[in-house]
Amino acid sequence: MEINDSWQVILNPHAGCGKGRRDKNKIVSILNHSRVQYTLHVSEYAGHSFGLAKDLVQNGATHFIVAGGDGTLNEIVNGIFSGKNSQSEEIVIGMLPVGTGNDWIRTFGIPDHYQQAMDIILKRKTVVQDVGLVEYMEDGKSINRYFVNIAGFGFDAMVATQANKLKNNGLSGLRVYIQSFIWSYLNHKADQTIVLIDDERLIVNLFSAGVGIGKFNGGGMMQVPDANPVNGNFHITIIRKMSLWGIIGNFLKLYNGSFTGDYRVSTHIGKRVQITAAKPLSGEVDGESMGNSSFNLQIIPHQLRVIYGEDKFKMLE
Repeated sequence: MEINDSWQVILNPHAGCGKGRRDKNKIVSILNHSRVQYTLHVSEYAGHSFGLAKDLVQNGATHFIVAGGDGTLNEIVNGIFSGKNSQSEEIVIGMLPVGTGNDWIRTFGIPDHYQQAMDIILKRKTVVQDVGLVEYMEDGKSINRYFVNIAGFGFDAMVATQANKLKNNGLSGLRVYIQSFIWSYLNHKADQTIVLIDDERLIVNLFSAGVGIGKFNGGGMMQVPDANPVNGNFHITIIRKMSLWGIIGNFLKLYNGSFTGDYRVSTHIGKRVQITAAKPLSGEVDGESMGNSSFNLQIIPHQLRVIYGEDKFKMLE
């Protein structure tokens, strides 16, 4: 059996605060009963999923199942793009959601249930989604990072960083995001930031910015409600400085996207985004932290073939 004839399953045992480790036997049982040809790879440390995906692609692998969360998906996508070869256009990714937030799957109509997600993988209904690329500096070096869901800056990124810390300490579920939200508000300061979206220049006291391919982050918050992962554009949500009462008044609206009606919120569409702050600005992609004061983002249209679920969003046709 050639490597490109089988599914390469990359399981992150640390996803979902150890859920990947606890549910490994259940996941293997579902794979076996589904009668798919597969090879299981278990990541052993942070960044290992990246290396596994890169090596597999370089050796001809084309079909991947991600058994992890949004961060695991991000690592694997970056590994795939780092190891690109002549078969890259044949790559297909399916998802068995194991993470805490599982936000990418919400846009693509994939249920947060192993067997149901496996059933969708077996149907092999695919769409080629856009991919984002962000360039930033870290320790004096220029870093390129791909993402497939949302890049967040300012308050959003602080929440993601704090959530990762809490998850590493064993917390899970909605409690992670509520605690992270409260901590971040108490420690965040909206500083003047320049946001360049194609040729549109904004100068704002930035509370947060979301640059979206997908709609959801933070465990189900619809941060970028108009995002369309297949239209070749970023959808951007800019939130200006907001008081505690403004945040409380909009909190529930984050879950249906109606918060964009607030006068301190603006939405935009563009292919390139540059974010520059006078002071260090937190950033994250697909829930994975990065930090600097300047970020350059560009959309790469129709770049990654993924398996999606029921017809939750007609735009995926």
